[in-house]
Amino acid sequence: MASKQIKKPEGRHLTIVQVISNYPNAQPVPSIKGGTEKVVYELTEELVRRGHHVTLFAARGSRSSARLITYPKGLKHDQIYQYVLQHMPPGTQIIHDHTFRSALGRKKLPCPSICTVHLPVKKHGKNPVFVSKRARQLMGGGKGSYVYNGINTHEYEFSSEKHGYLLFMGRIIRNKGVLQAIQVAERTGKRLLIAGPIKAPIYFRQEIQKRIQHNPKIHYVGAVGGEQKQQLLKHAECLLFPTLWEEPFGLVMVEAMACGTPVLALKNGSVAEVLSGFPQLICKSVGQMERKVQQKYYPSPAQLRQYVTQRFTNKQMTDKYLKLYRQIIRRQGGEKRASKA
Repeated sequence: MASKQIKKPEGRHLTIVQVISNYPNAQPVPSIKGGTEKVVYELTEELVRRGHHVTLFAARGSRSSARLITYPKGLKHDQIYQYVLQHMPPGTQIIHDHTFRSALGRKKLPCPSICTVHLPVKKHGKNPVFVSKRARQLMGGGKGSYVYNGINTHEYEFSSEKHGYLLFMGRIIRNKGVLQAIQVAERTGKRLLIAGPIKAPIYFRQEIQKRIQHNPKIHYVGAVGGEQKQQLLKHAECLLFPTLWEEPFGLVMVEAMACGTPVLALKNGSVAEVLSGFPQLICKSVGQMERKVQQKYYPSPAQLRQYVTQRFTNKQMTDKYLKLYRQIIRRQGGEKRASKA
């Protein structure tokens, strides 16, 4: 009788370096202003919880359960590579590069690396990972891997009680569709709250501010975080996500649904993937978004929350990255052995 082959457990702890910097506007980890910082924070924290040895290179003011190394003031993008190599712990098995231009992944490194492509750029390092299938198709030509961003749902307050206002939450720039959100509010007569940092001051002053001033039902509440963000998300009747560009992911859609709030989004970028379980929430035009706001045919808050817990959690994201880490480490180890032979 043949003996059963015993598989070696995959649970051994890894020594991992996480690197993030969006120079020149580097934000601390986590940040109320950046979804990428939030995602890197959640991934790092979950890796530490699982017993892995993690070092995080990030901007000053960051916090983490991992060993934290902050960049000196004035460190430029092309200096990140040398700084990380000089301070990298011995025995590092893999470097995870989250910098917006793959500062490390495009260089020759002493250990394997993986690069998450958080922005729509086509130049990236070895072993690219995109945050949606659509992003992989557009930026990677179908090559590389994809891992959806994940959140810690325990940090998002759920509520089935809604207060009858529409919500736009995101950077105030043209491509995010804040003007289209205002148009939906104007045409439906609904109250609209706009939250997010003003990243295009001239655009805001010339095209957004006047419309807000002329409509008492529309309010700009500024950049939000913490409890204020929770209150806005969980009590909104609906989050409007009228993105006009090839958005690689769109974390606020997941955050809203985790709070039990439906999302109406234009079918651009990753929207069809993030809302694949609720195709009735995907809009082909601003006019259709307006009609859906009036009809209010939304999934229940409980359905929305459950959807996120089944697809977009920090644990699921970490599972997939750990699988990729081990595959890359094994593959590069095999390549080294082959080259020596």
